[in-house]
Amino acid sequence: MDENLLIRFTKDHPCWTRELLEQAGENVSDLDNLQKSGLLLCSGGIYSLTAEGSRVFEKLSAELFMYEQPGRMPESPRRSVMATRLWLELERTNMQHRGLKRYLFRPQLPARPRLPREKVWRADGGTLKWLYPDDPVFKAAMDAHPPVPARFRTLEMPKDAEAWEKLPADIFSPDLFYITNYDFEEYQDFHGHPGDRWKLINTDRFAFSAAADTAEQLDVLGAMQRWLLSLRRIEIPGWYDMDSQEQNSCTWLFFFSETQKEAERTCSELKKYGPALTGPAEPMEVWTISLENLHKCPDHQEVIWDVLPEYGMPASLAR
Repeated sequence: MDENLLIRFTKDHPCWTRELLEQAGENVSDLDNLQKSGLLLCSGGIYSLTAEGSRVFEKLSAELFMYEQPGRMPESPRRSVMATRLWLELERTNMQHRGLKRYLFRPQLPARPRLPREKVWRADGGTLKWLYPDDPVFKAAMDAHPPVPARFRTLEMPKDAEAWEKLPADIFSPDLFYITNYDFEEYQDFHGHPGDRWKLINTDRFAFSAAADTAEQLDVLGAMQRWLLSLRRIEIPGWYDMDSQEQNSCTWLFFFSETQKEAERTCSELKKYGPALTGPAEPMEVWTISLENLHKCPDHQEVIWDVLPEYGMPASLAR
């Protein structure tokens, strides 16, 4: 019995299907034996570790000096599988030649202040209004920290940043967050910023959410916007949208789905909101993409710009 197959069930990838394991290059002939031995659980074609499987995983991880944590059953196994499939497709299609690639799975990114949905956005037909900019706490913070042009930026955080970070926050948690840069050797003389805890300076960022209905998608977008504005104004002012070489850095949010039909429907629904979709937090863009269409992309494209703009669909238009 090939217990080493268990090593695939990490914290980042707690759920797999037989097809995905094969796509990742694994021999799946022992999957059924691992399930019969009580190391794997299978529900609806999705495999995950049992408690005993987690124990064996930890033993194998230590023996192999992997220092990986075993995957725990996520709230949505299906979304976890979708994120893993997306990761495999991005790895297959994108070499990111001369660049670096970093993946964060379900990161917990703070969106301050914490607000109920009815104070974040309101949608009526084709009209969308963002309400969070008028929240007194948020407005006071933004008024106290106006945008910082790149020519005036420093490597210091505002003195009141610590108080802001103590406020209760909602969580922006994309299913997958892909962070990349290009010509990374040109940026090696940059030694970092104390507020850049996620190491976002000198990168392009692509967040992927499997949120399926419009209300949940607007929740995700509202949390992301508050997180972005906090970064721009308080945590790394002047650094988020322009790198240390004074070139633009981009931020795109993708709502991804399994089928192209779903992606097209989502794109159509979001497009009706026009410029209001991203207004308070520009520059940023919203796109949709399907795993079905991404799978059509040839292997080993040079950079991510050869992949995502070609196989995704813009729901917002850059201005």
